[in-house]
Order: sequence, then C-alpha cells, then structure tokens
Amino acid sequence: MASSTSIQSRHVAVIGAGAAGLVAARELRREGHSVVVFERQKQVGGTWIYTDRVESDPLSVDPTRIVVHSSVYGSLRTNLPRECMGFRDFPFAIRSGESRDQRRFPSHGEVLAYLRDFSKEFGIEELIRFETTVVRVSTAEKESENGESNPQRRRIKFIGMRFTMQLLFAMDIT
Repeated sequence: MASSTSIQSRHVAVIGAGAAGLVAARELRREGHSVVVFERQKQVGGTWIYTDRVESDPLSVDPTRIVVHSSVYGSLRTNLPRECMGFRDFPFAIRSGESRDQRRFPSHGEVLAYLRDFSKEFGIEELIRFETTVVRVSTAEKESENGESNPQRRRIKFIGMRFTMQLLFAMDIT
C-alpha cells in the first residue's frame, strides 16, 4: 500500500528564464510552491535570445568589459524538428502571425517566440525578476527558536545584483 505524503509548500528560486527555467517554474507552481525566477536578461528565452553585439575584449582580459551573453548567430536554425522541441502539453506548433517561421526546422527567433508564448500562456512572467543576476548561492544554517544552530534546517541565501537599480540584495529562501 502506498503511503500518501503531502508536499510541503516552499519558497523556491529558479535561476534563468530559458526553456528549462520556464518549465521548472511552471511545474513548481503547479505543485503549490511559491516561485521566484531570477533572469539576467530583459526577457525570457535564455540561449535563444539573439544579439548582434560582440564583446569589445574577445580574450576577456579586461575585467571592466561589457559581457555579451549570446550563443546564437543570426542565421541559426534548429537541428531538431519542432515536433521534438515542444513541451508535451504545449506543442511547438506552427502559429499564425506575420513574423512567424513556418519551417519544420525553425529559426532561433521562432524558438524564442515559442518560449514567450509558453511564458504568457502559463503566467510565468509574473514570477520573473528581470535584469537580475545571481552572483552567489550558498547554504546557511538556520537558527532554532532558542538561537542555536540547527543543521537539520537550512536556508539558501541568494546574493544578486539588480542592474536597473544597481542595488545589491540578499534573499533568504527557506
């Protein structure tokens, strides 16, 4: 006989609003958890966000350089058909629209549009803190009620920087 165990709701952080981060946030919320997604870009999409900007220091010698996070190029198309790339309950189907790519092996822009559609369909954007970089994640022992260290209970400490405000913040997720 299987025992019924209830899931205790937790405050959960997801780092990154790419494909994996979006679906992780959706599933965690479906399980009843309070979810926050930290995304360093201004939009969802992760690796599928294209920019033609390049770093001024390609050898990464200058520590003050502006770092450009992009791994796709302008003419990139997927090497998998769209039927293999979608989520089970949100297929990567051809959608109507003037700028949508109808090909079976679509461009990076179509994959990005699919991820945006997914985020909107499931209300994930409301969980995301855009333009926020996670600098460090570490565990910290949580004190018990009498002030003693309790190794059985841990909290995760997130240190990040919000670029829009240039403000350093710390967030405890229990």
